Amino acid sequence: MAKTDLRSRLKRLFSTNTIVRRIGKKRLQVVDSNKLQSLGNMRNTKYIDRFSGMHTNKQGYNTYNQSYSFHSSKIELFTDYEGMDMDPIISSALDIYADESTVKDSDGDTLTISSSNEDIKKILHNLFYDVLNIEYNLWPWIRNACKYGDFFLQLDIEEEVGIVGVTPLSAYEVRREEMFDDGNPYAVKFYYEGMNMAPGGATRQEFEPFEIAHFRLLSDTNFLPYGKSMIEGARKIFKQLMLMEDAMLLHRIMRAPERRIFKIDIGNIPPNEVDSHMNQIINKMKKVPYIDEKTGDYNLKFNLQNMMEDYYLPVRGGESGTNIESLAGMANDGQIEDIDYLKNKMFSALRIPKAFLGYDEGVEGKATLAAEDIRFARTVERIQRIMESELTKIALVHLYSQGFTGESLTNFEIKLTT
Repeated sequence: MAKTDLRSRLKRLFSTNTIVRRIGKKRLQVVDSNKLQSLGNMRNTKYIDRFSGMHTNKQGYNTYNQSYSFHSSKIELFTDYEGMDMDPIISSALDIYADESTVKDSDGDTLTISSSNEDIKKILHNLFYDVLNIEYNLWPWIRNACKYGDFFLQLDIEEEVGIVGVTPLSAYEVRREEMFDDGNPYAVKFYYEGMNMAPGGATRQEFEPFEIAHFRLLSDTNFLPYGKSMIEGARKIFKQLMLMEDAMLLHRIMRAPERRIFKIDIGNIPPNEVDSHMNQIINKMKKVPYIDEKTGDYNLKFNLQNMMEDYYLPVRGGESGTNIESLAGMANDGQIEDIDYLKNKMFSALRIPKAFLGYDEGVEGKATLAAEDIRFARTVERIQRIMESELTKIALVHLYSQGFTGESLTNFEIKLTT
């Protein structure tokens, strides 16, 4: 006998994540909440499968732990993204992605809900604007999804009430599992392996697909079952740019100070006494105090020459005499072509015009960035479509929990302002 409780019914509804409802004699309404139709067969698309053959012997024993290796690779990427978010250019780019994806329409709404059923429209408006507070929360959701490629929301579901709240989960601590059920190739489960579990609880917590909203930027099958970050293309360039900037600063710091050459006339001093004579002059003119680590006292004997100190040269001859000359430091002429080259490559990877990141003065008008640049507008629309897909899944769970079935379950459309 089939179970009739809410969780069992939701599990059957989202068994394939593609919900089909008849809306006419020969018309169907399809809601593909997980974009499975566009992905096709994902069984052999994971990039870790490329390496599994190297770890398989003649007996078929595979020494390569695909799940563990895949998750480890994801953590390494996230660590790089954290460092990239500290950079002002990339941090501004992530802010711009979120800003342009949450533009309000003429009515002042971030999310537009349309339906021929006024009750459904009111219910969904209450869900997104009152329960989820979409006008405030959608911005950080999109920014995190663009930064990591993935963003996870745990849905708090109650029967006959629907979704009563959501809890953001760290992308570091959530694992998505696929291809574990041979009878259903589209089966999906989520595992939370975070540090914020209740004391004494299990090592990980399992969630059904309807309990987790997974916003993932699907643009590269090599990253499946996760998404690809919007800043992944700039990751290599970012590391090169940081190395080049550090090298430039070190070079200028080392070469910038102005130093002097003291040419000391040593007269008829015997050669074996020149060194002591020079040291005596140097110690009288300049001493750099150093603290002895063992005793804590000043050690005035130790006088290591550094880049700020001068040169003392003994000279002997007819017209020598004592003389002081200056060595000019490296002129700061602003030659940073290498830095500009790498920076322009990073702008290209981010797909945001330089003018809107503060590197150009040719910004005119008060239009949004998406209205100024059609290429960036297409990028924003792609992000919005992914957000709309997962928000539709949240709406389906909410409506089904309140008792909507059949044609009315899919009688709505959610759109972000383009």
